[in-house]
Amino acid sequence: MNVLEDLCKASGVSGNEDEVRNYLRGLCSYYNPTVDVMGNLLVSTGGKGKKILFAAHMDEVGLIISEIEDSGFLRFKTVGGIDTGVLIGKKVFIGAKKTVGIIGIRAVHLQGKNDEMNEESLYIDIGAENKEDAESVVSLGDYACFEHVFKKFGDNLLAAKALDNRAGCAIMAELLKRDGAYNLCFAFTAQEETGCRGAAAAADYFEPDLAVIIETTICADTYPTEPHKTPTSVGKGPVITFLDRTSVPDRDVMNSLIEMANMQNIPWQFKKTNMGGTDAGSVSRALDGIPTAVVALPCRNLHSPVTVISMNDYMNLFRLLDLWIKDLG
Repeated sequence: MNVLEDLCKASGVSGNEDEVRNYLRGLCSYYNPTVDVMGNLLVSTGGKGKKILFAAHMDEVGLIISEIEDSGFLRFKTVGGIDTGVLIGKKVFIGAKKTVGIIGIRAVHLQGKNDEMNEESLYIDIGAENKEDAESVVSLGDYACFEHVFKKFGDNLLAAKALDNRAGCAIMAELLKRDGAYNLCFAFTAQEETGCRGAAAAADYFEPDLAVIIETTICADTYPTEPHKTPTSVGKGPVITFLDRTSVPDRDVMNSLIEMANMQNIPWQFKKTNMGGTDAGSVSRALDGIPTAVVALPCRNLHSPVTVISMNDYMNLFRLLDLWIKDLG
Protein backbone atom coordinates (compact mmCIF):
# COMPACT_ATOMS: atom_id res chain seq x y z
CA MET A 1 0.00 0.00 0.00
CA ASN A 2 2.89 2.38 0.74
CA VAL A 3 4.21 2.00 -2.80
CA LEU A 4 0.82 2.79 -4.30
CA GLU A 5 0.39 5.84 -2.07
CA ASP A 6 3.86 7.14 -2.89
CA LEU A 7 3.18 6.72 -6.59
CA CYS A 8 -0.17 8.51 -6.41
CA LYS A 9 1.41 11.34 -4.46
CA ALA A 10 4.09 11.92 -7.10
CA SER A 11 3.56 14.47 -9.86
CA GLY A 12 3.67 12.94 -13.32
CA VAL A 13 1.60 14.78 -15.91
CA SER A 14 2.14 13.33 -19.38
CA GLY A 15 5.57 14.34 -20.65
CA ASN A 16 6.78 15.22 -17.15
CA GLU A 17 7.00 11.82 -15.45
CA ASP A 18 10.34 12.44 -13.68
CA GLU A 19 9.09 12.11 -10.08
CA VAL A 20 7.28 8.87 -10.80
CA ARG A 21 10.14 7.43 -12.85
CA ASN A 22 12.76 8.30 -10.22
CA TYR A 23 10.72 6.61 -7.50
CA LEU A 24 10.21 3.46 -9.58
CA ARG A 25 13.85 3.45 -10.62
CA GLY A 26 14.77 3.16 -6.96
CA LEU A 27 12.46 0.17 -6.55
CA CYS A 28 13.94 -1.53 -9.62
CA SER A 29 17.60 -0.66 -9.02
CA TYR A 30 18.61 -4.32 -8.56
CA TYR A 31 17.84 -4.96 -12.25
CA ASN A 32 19.81 -1.95 -13.59
CA PRO A 33 16.85 -0.31 -15.34
CA THR A 34 17.25 1.78 -18.49
CA VAL A 35 15.58 5.09 -19.34
CA ASP A 36 15.09 5.70 -23.07
CA VAL A 37 14.70 8.94 -25.01
CA MET A 38 10.91 8.88 -24.60
CA GLY A 39 11.24 8.69 -20.82
CA ASN A 40 10.18 5.06 -20.45
CA LEU A 41 11.67 3.10 -17.55
CA LEU A 42 12.68 -0.29 -18.94
CA VAL A 43 13.51 -3.32 -16.79
CA SER A 44 14.34 -6.95 -17.61
CA THR A 45 14.74 -9.86 -15.24
CA GLY A 46 17.10 -11.54 -17.68
CA GLY A 47 15.46 -14.95 -17.86
CA LYS A 48 15.73 -17.31 -20.81
CA GLY A 49 13.22 -18.36 -23.41
CA LYS A 50 10.24 -16.33 -24.57
CA LYS A 51 10.27 -12.63 -23.82
CA ILE A 52 7.09 -11.48 -22.05
CA LEU A 53 6.46 -7.73 -21.83
CA PHE A 54 4.32 -6.12 -19.15
CA ALA A 55 3.54 -2.43 -19.57
CA ALA A 56 1.84 0.21 -17.41
CA HIS A 57 1.96 3.94 -18.00
CA MET A 58 3.43 6.33 -15.45
CA ASP A 59 1.79 9.55 -16.62
CA GLU A 60 -1.41 11.18 -15.45
CA VAL A 61 -3.74 13.78 -16.92
CA GLY A 62 -3.19 17.36 -15.84
CA LEU A 63 -2.64 20.91 -17.08
CA ILE A 64 0.06 23.02 -18.73
CA ILE A 65 0.40 26.79 -18.35
CA SER A 66 -0.22 28.57 -21.66
CA GLU A 67 -0.52 32.26 -20.65
CA ILE A 68 0.34 34.57 -17.77
CA GLU A 69 -2.01 37.54 -17.83
CA ASP A 70 -1.23 41.10 -16.75
CA SER A 71 -3.53 40.49 -13.78
CA GLY A 72 -1.36 37.62 -12.57
CA PHE A 73 -3.97 34.99 -13.37
CA LEU A 74 -2.83 31.96 -15.37
CA ARG A 75 -4.46 30.37 -18.39
CA PHE A 76 -3.89 26.72 -19.21
CA LYS A 77 -4.48 23.84 -21.58
CA THR A 78 -5.48 20.36 -20.49
CA VAL A 79 -2.98 17.53 -20.96
CA GLY A 80 -4.90 14.37 -21.77
CA GLY A 81 -8.66 13.98 -21.95
CA ILE A 82 -10.25 15.98 -19.12
CA ASP A 83 -13.84 17.18 -18.81
CA THR A 84 -13.48 20.83 -17.73
CA GLY A 85 -16.51 20.37 -15.47
CA VAL A 86 -14.36 18.49 -12.94
CA LEU A 87 -11.81 21.32 -12.62
CA ILE A 88 -13.64 24.21 -10.96
CA GLY A 89 -12.39 25.00 -7.46
CA LYS A 90 -9.66 22.36 -7.54
CA LYS A 91 -6.19 22.93 -6.05
CA VAL A 92 -3.21 22.34 -8.31
CA PHE A 93 0.57 22.39 -7.86
CA ILE A 94 2.50 24.15 -10.62
CA GLY A 95 6.04 23.59 -11.82
CA ALA A 96 9.14 22.48 -9.97
CA LYS A 97 8.37 24.90 -7.12
CA LYS A 98 4.92 23.31 -6.73
CA THR A 99 3.29 26.72 -6.57
CA VAL A 100 -0.25 26.37 -5.23
CA GLY A 101 -3.07 27.48 -7.49
CA ILE A 102 -6.86 27.32 -7.44
CA ILE A 103 -8.83 26.81 -10.65
CA GLY A 104 -11.57 29.40 -10.93
CA ILE A 105 -14.39 30.60 -13.16
CA ARG A 106 -16.61 33.67 -13.27
CA ALA A 107 -19.16 33.50 -10.45
CA VAL A 108 -22.45 31.89 -11.44
CA HIS A 109 -24.24 35.13 -10.54
CA LEU A 110 -22.38 36.93 -13.35
CA GLN A 111 -22.78 34.29 -16.05
CA GLY A 112 -25.17 34.71 -18.94
CA LYS A 113 -27.46 32.04 -20.36
CA ASN A 114 -25.18 31.42 -23.31
CA ASP A 115 -21.89 31.38 -21.42
CA GLU A 116 -19.97 28.19 -22.07
CA MET A 117 -17.67 26.41 -19.66
CA ASN A 118 -14.43 25.41 -21.35
CA GLU A 119 -10.71 25.99 -21.04
CA GLU A 120 -11.15 29.59 -22.17
CA SER A 121 -13.53 30.38 -19.30
CA LEU A 122 -11.27 28.97 -16.58
CA TYR A 123 -8.17 30.41 -14.96
CA ILE A 124 -5.71 29.55 -12.19
CA ASP A 125 -5.35 31.93 -9.26
CA ILE A 126 -1.93 31.73 -7.55
CA GLY A 127 -2.47 34.83 -5.45
CA ALA A 128 -0.17 36.95 -7.62
CA GLU A 129 -0.67 40.72 -7.68
CA ASN A 130 0.36 41.09 -11.33
CA LYS A 131 2.19 39.42 -14.22
CA GLU A 132 5.65 40.19 -12.85
CA ASP A 133 4.71 38.70 -9.49
CA ALA A 134 3.36 35.55 -11.19
CA GLU A 135 6.42 35.17 -13.42
CA SER A 136 8.65 35.05 -10.36
CA VAL A 137 7.25 31.60 -9.48
CA VAL A 138 5.63 30.25 -12.68
CA SER A 139 6.74 30.01 -16.32
CA LEU A 140 4.96 29.28 -19.57
CA GLY A 141 5.05 25.55 -20.22
CA ASP A 142 5.04 24.61 -16.54
CA TYR A 143 2.95 21.55 -15.77
CA ALA A 144 0.23 21.58 -13.12
CA CYS A 145 -0.91 18.46 -11.29
CA PHE A 146 -3.89 17.95 -9.03
CA GLU A 147 -3.72 17.92 -5.25
CA HIS A 148 -2.72 14.61 -3.67
CA VAL A 149 -5.59 12.58 -2.22
CA PHE A 150 -5.28 9.04 -0.84
CA LYS A 151 -8.11 7.75 1.34
CA LYS A 152 -9.68 4.35 1.95
CA PHE A 153 -13.44 4.39 2.46
CA GLY A 154 -16.55 2.26 2.21
CA ASP A 155 -16.21 -1.42 1.38
CA ASN A 156 -12.43 -1.51 0.83
CA LEU A 157 -12.55 1.29 -1.75
CA LEU A 158 -9.68 3.69 -2.37
CA ALA A 159 -9.97 7.32 -3.50
CA ALA A 160 -6.77 8.84 -4.86
CA LYS A 161 -5.18 11.06 -7.45
CA ALA A 162 -3.70 9.38 -10.51
CA LEU A 163 -4.83 5.80 -9.89
CA ASP A 164 -4.80 5.86 -13.69
CA ASN A 165 -2.29 4.41 -13.91
CA ARG A 166 -0.20 4.37 -10.76
CA ALA A 167 -2.25 1.34 -9.70
CA GLY A 168 -0.90 -0.53 -12.72
CA CYS A 169 2.64 0.67 -11.96
CA ALA A 170 2.38 -0.53 -8.35
CA ILE A 171 1.18 -3.97 -9.44
CA MET A 172 3.98 -4.21 -11.97
CA ALA A 173 6.60 -3.19 -9.39
CA GLU A 174 5.45 -6.08 -7.22
CA LEU A 175 5.45 -8.52 -10.15
CA LEU A 176 9.11 -7.66 -10.72
CA LYS A 177 9.92 -9.68 -7.62
CA ARG A 178 8.49 -12.85 -9.15
CA ASP A 179 10.66 -15.39 -10.92
CA GLY A 180 9.48 -16.98 -14.13
CA ALA A 181 10.83 -19.45 -16.62
CA TYR A 182 10.78 -16.77 -19.30
CA ASN A 183 12.50 -13.43 -19.74
CA LEU A 184 10.11 -11.02 -18.04
CA CYS A 185 10.34 -7.45 -19.29
CA PHE A 186 8.65 -4.44 -17.69
CA ALA A 187 7.99 -1.09 -19.33
CA PHE A 188 6.82 1.78 -17.16
CA THR A 189 5.76 3.90 -20.09
CA ALA A 190 5.62 7.65 -20.66
CA GLN A 191 3.11 9.84 -22.51
CA GLU A 192 0.24 7.36 -22.72
CA GLU A 193 -2.35 10.07 -22.02
CA THR A 194 -1.15 12.12 -24.99
CA GLY A 195 -1.16 9.42 -27.66
CA CYS A 196 0.47 6.25 -26.27
CA ARG A 197 3.82 7.56 -27.46
CA GLY A 198 6.19 5.82 -25.09
CA ALA A 199 4.84 2.31 -25.55
CA ALA A 200 5.90 2.02 -29.20
CA ALA A 201 9.52 2.76 -28.30
CA ALA A 202 9.40 0.29 -25.41
CA ALA A 203 8.12 -2.48 -27.68
CA ASP A 204 10.87 -1.76 -30.22
CA TYR A 205 13.46 -1.91 -27.44
CA PHE A 206 12.40 -5.26 -25.97
CA GLU A 207 11.11 -7.02 -29.12
CA PRO A 208 8.84 -9.24 -27.00
CA ASP A 209 7.11 -12.44 -28.06
CA LEU A 210 3.90 -11.32 -26.37
CA ALA A 211 2.70 -8.48 -24.14
CA VAL A 212 0.19 -7.74 -21.38
CA ILE A 213 -0.88 -4.16 -20.74
CA ILE A 214 -1.92 -3.35 -17.14
CA GLU A 215 -4.38 -0.47 -16.95
CA THR A 216 -7.37 1.15 -15.31
CA THR A 217 -10.56 1.48 -17.29
CA ILE A 218 -13.92 3.22 -17.38
CA CYS A 219 -16.92 2.05 -15.40
CA ALA A 220 -20.51 3.26 -15.21
CA ASP A 221 -21.87 1.71 -12.05
CA THR A 222 -22.88 4.86 -10.18
CA TYR A 223 -26.31 5.33 -11.69
CA PRO A 224 -29.12 3.01 -12.87
CA THR A 225 -28.55 1.77 -16.38
CA GLU A 226 -29.15 -1.30 -18.50
CA PRO A 227 -26.52 -4.05 -18.02
CA HIS A 228 -25.30 -3.83 -21.61
CA LYS A 229 -24.62 -0.12 -21.11
CA THR A 230 -22.42 -0.70 -18.05
CA PRO A 231 -18.89 -1.36 -19.36
CA THR A 232 -17.49 -2.42 -15.98
CA SER A 233 -18.35 -2.25 -12.27
CA VAL A 234 -16.09 -1.53 -9.31
CA GLY A 235 -15.78 -4.51 -6.97
CA LYS A 236 -16.61 -7.21 -9.51
CA GLY A 237 -13.05 -8.18 -10.29
CA PRO A 238 -10.30 -7.37 -12.79
CA VAL A 239 -11.34 -6.40 -16.30
CA ILE A 240 -10.32 -8.21 -19.48
CA THR A 241 -10.70 -6.28 -22.73
CA PHE A 242 -11.87 -7.93 -25.94
CA LEU A 243 -11.89 -4.73 -28.05
CA ASP A 244 -11.20 -1.03 -27.76
CA ARG A 245 -10.62 1.87 -30.13
CA THR A 246 -6.89 1.23 -30.46
CA SER A 247 -6.45 -2.55 -30.43
CA VAL A 248 -7.95 -5.99 -30.86
CA PRO A 249 -6.39 -8.13 -28.11
CA ASP A 250 -4.84 -11.45 -29.07
CA ARG A 251 -7.36 -14.19 -28.29
CA ASP A 252 -4.79 -16.77 -27.21
CA VAL A 253 -3.21 -14.47 -24.63
CA MET A 254 -6.62 -13.19 -23.53
CA ASN A 255 -8.04 -16.69 -23.15
CA SER A 256 -5.04 -17.88 -21.14
CA LEU A 257 -5.74 -15.11 -18.61
CA ILE A 258 -9.44 -16.02 -18.49
CA GLU A 259 -8.61 -19.70 -17.98
CA MET A 260 -6.29 -18.86 -15.10
CA ALA A 261 -8.92 -16.65 -13.45
CA ASN A 262 -11.56 -19.36 -13.75
CA MET A 263 -9.23 -22.09 -12.54
CA GLN A 264 -8.28 -20.08 -9.43
CA ASN A 265 -11.81 -18.76 -8.77
CA ILE A 266 -10.69 -15.17 -9.26
CA PRO A 267 -13.67 -12.93 -10.10
CA TRP A 268 -13.29 -11.10 -13.40
CA GLN A 269 -15.38 -9.22 -15.94
CA PHE A 270 -15.27 -8.23 -19.58
CA LYS A 271 -15.10 -4.59 -20.60
CA LYS A 272 -18.41 -4.35 -22.48
CA THR A 273 -17.60 -1.39 -24.70
CA ASN A 274 -15.05 -0.46 -27.34
CA MET A 275 -14.52 3.01 -25.89
CA GLY A 276 -11.09 4.22 -24.81
CA GLY A 277 -7.62 3.12 -25.77
CA THR A 278 -4.42 1.91 -24.13
CA ASP A 279 -0.75 1.29 -24.81
CA ALA A 280 -1.88 -1.96 -26.44
CA GLY A 281 -2.62 0.02 -29.59
CA SER A 282 1.05 0.95 -29.96
CA VAL A 283 2.57 -2.29 -28.66
CA SER A 284 0.43 -4.63 -30.77
CA ARG A 285 1.41 -2.81 -33.98
CA ALA A 286 5.14 -2.62 -33.23
CA LEU A 287 7.70 -4.59 -35.25
CA ASP A 288 5.84 -7.26 -37.27
CA GLY A 289 2.99 -7.28 -34.75
CA ILE A 290 3.04 -8.44 -31.12
CA PRO A 291 0.30 -10.63 -29.55
CA THR A 292 -1.08 -8.34 -26.83
CA ALA A 293 -3.78 -8.51 -24.17
CA VAL A 294 -5.16 -5.89 -21.78
CA VAL A 295 -6.11 -6.36 -18.13
CA ALA A 296 -7.41 -3.49 -16.05
CA LEU A 297 -9.00 -2.21 -12.87
CA PRO A 298 -12.47 -0.65 -13.12
CA CYS A 299 -12.08 2.96 -12.03
CA ARG A 300 -14.70 5.59 -11.18
CA ASN A 301 -14.18 9.26 -12.09
CA LEU A 302 -11.47 8.38 -14.60
CA HIS A 303 -9.40 11.40 -15.74
CA SER A 304 -10.47 13.54 -12.80
CA PRO A 305 -8.67 14.90 -9.70
CA VAL A 306 -9.95 12.02 -7.51
CA THR A 307 -10.42 8.50 -8.87
CA VAL A 308 -11.84 5.43 -7.12
CA ILE A 309 -10.95 1.73 -7.29
CA SER A 310 -11.69 -1.34 -5.19
CA MET A 311 -8.69 -2.75 -3.34
CA ASN A 312 -10.33 -6.16 -3.73
CA ASP A 313 -10.10 -5.71 -7.51
CA TYR A 314 -6.51 -4.52 -7.10
CA MET A 315 -5.44 -7.59 -5.14
CA ASN A 316 -7.31 -9.94 -7.48
CA LEU A 317 -5.60 -8.42 -10.52
CA PHE A 318 -2.20 -8.85 -8.90
CA ARG A 319 -3.07 -12.43 -7.94
CA LEU A 320 -4.23 -13.23 -11.48
CA LEU A 321 -1.03 -11.96 -13.08
CA ASP A 322 1.19 -13.53 -10.42
CA LEU A 323 -0.37 -16.95 -10.98
CA TRP A 324 -0.31 -16.49 -14.76
CA ILE A 325 3.44 -15.79 -14.63
CA LYS A 326 4.08 -18.84 -12.47
CA ASP A 327 2.07 -20.98 -14.88
CA LEU A 328 4.30 -19.89 -17.77
CA GLY A 329 7.04 -22.05 -16.26
